[in-house]
Amino acid sequence: MSNKIPLNKEWKMQSSEKLSKFGEVISTTDFIPEDWYTVDVPTTVINGLIINDEYDFKDPYFGLNLKSLPGYKADVKRQNYESRYKPEDSPFRRSWWFRKEFSLEEDQVKKETWIAFDGINYSANIWLNGKRIAGSDYVIGTYRRYDFHVSHFVTPGKNILALEVFSPNPDDLGISFVDWNPLPPDDNMGIWQLVYLYTTGPVALKFPFVRSKLNIESLEEAELIITAEFHNTQKERVIGVVKGEIEKIFFQKEVILDSNVKKTIVFSPKEFPQLRIKNPRVWWPHQLGSPELYKLDLKIIVDEKVSDWDEITFGIRDIKSYINEYSSSKLTIKSHEILKSDQKVGSRVFTINGHDILLRGAGWTPDMMLNQSDEQDYIDVSFLKNLNMNTVRFEGKLATDNFWDICDREGILVHAGWVCCSHWEKWDNWKTGDIKIAEESLRSQILRLRNHPSFTAWFYGSDFPPPEHIERVYLKVLEETYNELPRVSSATAYPTKLAGETGVKMTGPYTYVPPSYWYTEGRIGAAENFNTETGPDVCIPPYESLKRMLPEFQLYIGSEGWNYHAGLGAFTSTKLIEETITKRYGEPKNFEDFIKTTQILGYECWRAMYEAHARNYPKATGVIGWMLNSAWPSLIWQLYDYYNNPNGAFFGSKKACEPVHVQYSYDDDSIWIINSTLDPKENITANVKIFNINLEERFSQSKKIEVKANDKSKVLIIPELNGLSSVYFLSLIIEENSTIVSRNLYWLSTTKDILEEKDKWPYTPLKSHADLSAIRSLPNVEINSTYNIIESGQNYEITVVLINSSKHLAFFLRLILFDEKTQQFVAPVYWDDNCISLLPSEKVEIKGVFPKKAISSKAILKVDGWNC
Repeated sequence: MSNKIPLNKEWKMQSSEKLSKFGEVISTTDFIPEDWYTVDVPTTVINGLIINDEYDFKDPYFGLNLKSLPGYKADVKRQNYESRYKPEDSPFRRSWWFRKEFSLEEDQVKKETWIAFDGINYSANIWLNGKRIAGSDYVIGTYRRYDFHVSHFVTPGKNILALEVFSPNPDDLGISFVDWNPLPPDDNMGIWQLVYLYTTGPVALKFPFVRSKLNIESLEEAELIITAEFHNTQKERVIGVVKGEIEKIFFQKEVILDSNVKKTIVFSPKEFPQLRIKNPRVWWPHQLGSPELYKLDLKIIVDEKVSDWDEITFGIRDIKSYINEYSSSKLTIKSHEILKSDQKVGSRVFTINGHDILLRGAGWTPDMMLNQSDEQDYIDVSFLKNLNMNTVRFEGKLATDNFWDICDREGILVHAGWVCCSHWEKWDNWKTGDIKIAEESLRSQILRLRNHPSFTAWFYGSDFPPPEHIERVYLKVLEETYNELPRVSSATAYPTKLAGETGVKMTGPYTYVPPSYWYTEGRIGAAENFNTETGPDVCIPPYESLKRMLPEFQLYIGSEGWNYHAGLGAFTSTKLIEETITKRYGEPKNFEDFIKTTQILGYECWRAMYEAHARNYPKATGVIGWMLNSAWPSLIWQLYDYYNNPNGAFFGSKKACEPVHVQYSYDDDSIWIINSTLDPKENITANVKIFNINLEERFSQSKKIEVKANDKSKVLIIPELNGLSSVYFLSLIIEENSTIVSRNLYWLSTTKDILEEKDKWPYTPLKSHADLSAIRSLPNVEINSTYNIIESGQNYEITVVLINSSKHLAFFLRLILFDEKTQQFVAPVYWDDNCISLLPSEKVEIKGVFPKKAISSKAILKVDGWNC
């Protein structure tokens, strides 16, 4: 859009409780906002108060600080916070005002003027220069976007925009964090997305969209279909010329717009053969190719002047989805009861540019108070790539435009949709108007997102599909806005009359299960189908992060602060992890030892989850780990913590998702090579060795292997071996042309994990645990480490060389960087490997990258090993 003016700086904010005037006065130059808070938007009310030092602390997430905020909802069995009403004395039960002064020049006012709001939570009355331009009966819905034609309300010089914002209630279609974490006491009321003003000529250009039809047989031709909506703001008919350009490809047509009309204009290859592109640069997920992008410049000319224009980025790619024939039992969960069906269902497959691919990703969350940061967006996507993942899931938290742009540039697929467990799925309780809010919310978001090539699926239900009459509304919107987009009725296996089977499941588990669990056929969370959210948890942050999260007097297992930073509902403590560590690894010596052991436990069980799905593809077609990150400093469901510090689960997941990877199967002792690239591997050598705990070699075999593109190959099955120690090690290394491509070490027990016969929610209990306690008796070793740091643009690059100079295994070496001046750990750091183990005399080189702004002085490397 032309002449866009952000309205994000120096707003004033105040509670209506402290005001005696109303919008027709507050939105005029006669009103003086004395003692109002100064804020920038996007912001929530509570964020504005914190920034203005209204409370005794800067960090509401530290320890128990959140509980001390006025209006905090007292814990009631630690259930989902959005389902509870604010207390009677909450300062957020009243509306809050946001007021913005801005100036316009005389020539700007002569044009057509618009004000756009990309997100208001939850409803608002909007006033401009003493006139109400919209009421809370229309401006209602967290995910709706609004675009107001305000030419008759603005004046030259100073203008006043004022919003009276109302917070969401439990029976509203707002933002929910479910059982992930608490909520701030204002329920995130405020202007939570961008506000901007723009001017146009007599005709405004809206919602440009480029659809591509790619020849997936050859990838040598693509057809582009371009649509856009044009608004004639005049009382008379207007004739204009729409002109477009895509990399020196030009097209135009004359349009006639009747008075005050909206009209959609289409450019198709049938009418414009130049929109049939030869040898297009195709957009790929990052492991399969380059995520190539194009730009469209579109404008409308009226009376030989540009009336309006827009520039959008798009990608040429083909995305499809279908349900394959690799059947397995249908599994659903209702009220935490597992329902098994004799019916067999296939698994949902996603196809990109003609290639079926295994989707491996994780669920993302924004900050709990909806703080936005372009820098954090970049960190989150960079961690996804560093994890070797190709997909991210947004459940009801749909990220910023900047986040989506980065996913486009970096080649990350995005699955998005509505959230579970809140008013969004309490359809029987929907109020008059809620269907319309849901309909317009979906329309707003699809129109916002549809040009992103990373956008590959929409889930219009989460834990349950909507009833038929609401599903029809959703499907109508999708048909009208983006009919080619794969859509799924829910993230579960519940079928619907209109959409049929989903081909996905959402059965968990959500907390600890052993590595062998994922390979156990018939278990509800086993590596079958497409699991839209699951994970063995064990995501406790490293010790250095915990010290930033809790005060020293709360820094112990089971403290009030410790449990407060766990989850809600069934996840309010870490007792299962504590019990598992004692039974599997033996009693920890102290708190730090416990934390170190959680990193090992997290590594082995998350690695197995992703590896099992890779081996079982295409019976298993996708897995979304729960979760990628956390909305606040948390003990659960995260691969890196709120401070951008990865845990053991992160590096186990990263290892499992390597583009070319060697792995072990816990069910049948088979060794596999997984090739997730489009390049066939014809000269791979696999080296398989087994050592007792004293490093006595018990098995060794090398084998030449070929692996087709985007495929897998079995290397061998380890034979039954006698004389193994109670804990033994499996070393896997594959080389291509004498270069190590993948190295993977497993610590295994001769006693196996035995699961209980019946699955339960949220996990399957064990009858008995594998005994890995002998690992605690590993002899101490000495590691020789050297490192070098060089500048590279806005980053530093570090190269670390580790040598195990002892005669024993150096187990689970974790690299950490510290700032010499502050003694704080450096984050983010994008390591190419970490949490590794070295055999005697083994040498490894590890590289990492970290931003210059992450450090204030010299970076110091610490090597923190299990036995060094």
